[in-house]
Amino acid sequence: MEFPRVEFKVLGPLEAVSGGRVLPLGGPKQRTLLAALLLNVNTTVSGDRLCDAVWGATPPASAQANVRSYAAALRRVLNPDAGEDRLSLGHGGYQLRARPDEVDLHRFEELVERGRSALAGGAHPAAAGHFREALDLWRGGAFEGVAHHDALHIEVARLDEARLAVFEDYAEARLALGDSREMVGPLREQVARYPLRESLWGKLMTAQYRCHRPGDALQSYALARTALRDELGLEPGAELRRLHRAVLGGDPALLGTAPAPATIPAPAPPDRPAGTWRSVCQLPSDPADFVGRDEVLTRAAALLRPAATAPGAPPPVPGSPCAVPVVILTGLPGVGKTTLATRLAHLLRKSFPDGQLFLHLGGARRAPGAVLADLLLGLGVAGASIPESTVDRAALFRSLLSGRKVVVLLDDAQDEAQIRPLLPGTPGCAALVTSRARLAGLAAAHLIDVAPFDAGESEALLRRIAGGRRLAAEPEATERVLAGCAGLPLALRVIGARLASRPHWRVGRLADRLADEQGRLAELTVGDLAVRTCVATSYRSLTPDAARAFRAIGTLPAPEFPGWALAALLDSGDTDDTIDVLLDANLVQVVGVDDQGQPRYRMHDLLHVYATERALAEEPRPWRRAALARVLTGWLCRVRAAGDQLVRGGTDDRAGDLVGRLEGERTSLVTAVEFAAGSGYGTHAADLAAALEDICHLRNWWDEWDRVARAALDCARADGDLVAAAVAQGSLARALAARGRVDDALTRFTTAIDQLDELGEAHHAARLRIHRSFAIADRGMAGLAHDDAAAAAAVMGRLGDEHGRVLALRSLGFALLCQQRAAEAITTLEPALETAERLGRPLALADVLQALAVAEIGHGRLGRAARRLPRALTLFRTVRHRPGEAYALLTLGRLYNELGPDRASRALGPLGEAAEIFAELGEHRGAAFASYWLGRTHTALGDADRGRRHLTEALAGFRSLRMPFWADRAERETGGSARVGTPPGRPS
Repeated sequence: MEFPRVEFKVLGPLEAVSGGRVLPLGGPKQRTLLAALLLNVNTTVSGDRLCDAVWGATPPASAQANVRSYAAALRRVLNPDAGEDRLSLGHGGYQLRARPDEVDLHRFEELVERGRSALAGGAHPAAAGHFREALDLWRGGAFEGVAHHDALHIEVARLDEARLAVFEDYAEARLALGDSREMVGPLREQVARYPLRESLWGKLMTAQYRCHRPGDALQSYALARTALRDELGLEPGAELRRLHRAVLGGDPALLGTAPAPATIPAPAPPDRPAGTWRSVCQLPSDPADFVGRDEVLTRAAALLRPAATAPGAPPPVPGSPCAVPVVILTGLPGVGKTTLATRLAHLLRKSFPDGQLFLHLGGARRAPGAVLADLLLGLGVAGASIPESTVDRAALFRSLLSGRKVVVLLDDAQDEAQIRPLLPGTPGCAALVTSRARLAGLAAAHLIDVAPFDAGESEALLRRIAGGRRLAAEPEATERVLAGCAGLPLALRVIGARLASRPHWRVGRLADRLADEQGRLAELTVGDLAVRTCVATSYRSLTPDAARAFRAIGTLPAPEFPGWALAALLDSGDTDDTIDVLLDANLVQVVGVDDQGQPRYRMHDLLHVYATERALAEEPRPWRRAALARVLTGWLCRVRAAGDQLVRGGTDDRAGDLVGRLEGERTSLVTAVEFAAGSGYGTHAADLAAALEDICHLRNWWDEWDRVARAALDCARADGDLVAAAVAQGSLARALAARGRVDDALTRFTTAIDQLDELGEAHHAARLRIHRSFAIADRGMAGLAHDDAAAAAAVMGRLGDEHGRVLALRSLGFALLCQQRAAEAITTLEPALETAERLGRPLALADVLQALAVAEIGHGRLGRAARRLPRALTLFRTVRHRPGEAYALLTLGRLYNELGPDRASRALGPLGEAAEIFAELGEHRGAAFASYWLGRTHTALGDADRGRRHLTEALAGFRSLRMPFWADRAERETGGSARVGTPPGRPS
């Protein structure tokens, strides 16, 4: 079978891409399952092997069931069209089918094979091209981000080794082509990563020698020898020693057959000013309480150390890897850039023995000439010998450093123009810069983002300053303190210093103070350390437009926001330039991009507190309220559009997947509703809660539904809006019923309906009667359910609400089924079906088709039921209504069961899939029905023990849900064999 093309990418973060869209692959364990299937693509993999891949040696008791659930979720993603079977379940296990060109690993292996064939035949250009194309397929480490257990760990190690071997083959081909100069930089990067791999050192030495840089080649040998002796206690191997001797002897064979580039003569050293060079260290003291940052230190040191080579080599090609390296540490205020740079410079002192210069630029626009004067004075140049012009001062500075090994640390730089004249000009030196701005305009500089601490680093720093015993004595308070500091090292240092200076304070006292967001920044001050002062420096440097945008973000209830929200806050159609200023200043970060390429941003928690302070102090209240009203209106428009797309099914090619986009905004949406409810935006809160109701129902957002409904209810009560309060009460009742809490739901339904009846709100009351009817019909209250649905149908008909009448008739049909009146249910549901067809409402149509199928099974019209169920199942999947899909599968399994013993085996597939969905959703009613029909099916197939186990589970479920009819049925059937083909006439 031909499948729509899917690109499976494993050479980096695991991805599946179809039609230019990255498919949602689910959580960590589901992604590990897919990784295991991709490693065995087009081969059947047993459930036990998949359990080993996902959980290793300690799988949980539910491992096999979980594997089925993960596989079912992947099937829905990879098999978007009915009838496709890209991921299938057979007798031996699971099989993922893919063409060779759909998996980047297979493409990589094919290109490597071609490259090695070309290399063996001396076709070096073709070999280099194939190897380069193969290496370009890599986007990171193999299966990056996927949890590794033994089997996958071994495969990842194999692939990493294969990648490195291909790079070596690529280097061999390029060197044979005479591209020695171009390969020095990439080879340097690889030996920095793999310092014990002698073959890489050998190729680097060869490339350096062919660039007429024997000194660099000998230095590389010395570095390789040091690494091998320090790490392994070994001397270099025979081949590397032979190469070393060849370099020392100037062996012409090392030049290879390709023409070598012409030697560039070294310039004569400039005249030096009077005085003798003296080594100087101007660095601040190495911080004794430094923690973490291992990865950044390693990376930055690797970028800077290659500059510290012996003088006398030819000058570098501008912009080449051997030019003076510049590393820029950038990050938000207080993230610890200066501390990190100071530690790094101290670690590099042996690599730069001639000097370590330090200059604090203070973020201000100091004239480069004045800065250079300070540097020259620090190097011992007499004041009378310092030239007047900035250009001459820069030239003198560079001439002093020529031939020396010096690192220059420029702290808190403002922009590129400020630091260009301060950079050394010759190999052997390096520059390390810290800046709150990103300084992306500095050519050939390496930009490294310094992130806030993770939880472990935060705790380590606080323990080192405040004392581990003290924190261990109050673990819960310590967690709250760490949360209040949000990983910002400056905040952690302030808090640690305050605790250390107040040994009588309990940690909980400070945690309570930090919990007050309005006073948090005041608590983060000690001596000359203050988070507010640090952030204020960045804020004051902003343009007026960017400063207002910063304040506007402070009005938002949460620090993370979609890009459109800033445009709404500022009432502007174009905020790209403004957000770019905030990004460049590290005051916001991009944290994601949606399917339409629109970014999401985040402001650090403590910056957000400061932004809120500035908004309250500088923006008038009417402006703040109008800005927030525009954001809430924007949310409302997006929720309504997504709800319409969901209910009607499908997606708009221009608008994209609105529902999927909203999935990523769940937390922000709930926060917005709760904020609106508590901040005097009652209409917005009520409208958002109403618009979210169907989405929460269809997408199983149970927790979000509960929170939104409660917020809307509290707001309406506070505002004295009786209608809104009753509507919110009804929404909360629906949410409770969906989670199986029918008694609580019934109480709230009744209160809300009575209130709406008193207020004359017939339409709202009818809608809640429909939902109450459906919630209680099979809970022993079929009579009340019948009356509710009949009354609602009459009101909807009188008001001309055809869609509402369809829903009412569907609930009425369900109530009739619960009263064992299948023929009347069919009579009721058939006109509802005609109306639903005419209205073009997929969800309503699917609901009616499903109910009709149940009624027809109960009435013995199995053929008609068999024709309706596939269509209902397709419609439920179209609108992505997982509970509806599961109930349709359940009814399909029941249908096979009712068709007799010879067809009962076909029921196991849909019943098993329904059980997986119900388990995934936490839908206890559906799970009980799945167990019931699985029990009957296994019993009919002769497996009485398995059937009894399922029926026992069903009995427990029905009893806990207070479903007496079904509990009685399950109890009777656990005592004897269930007969197939005896329809109870009840809905399932």
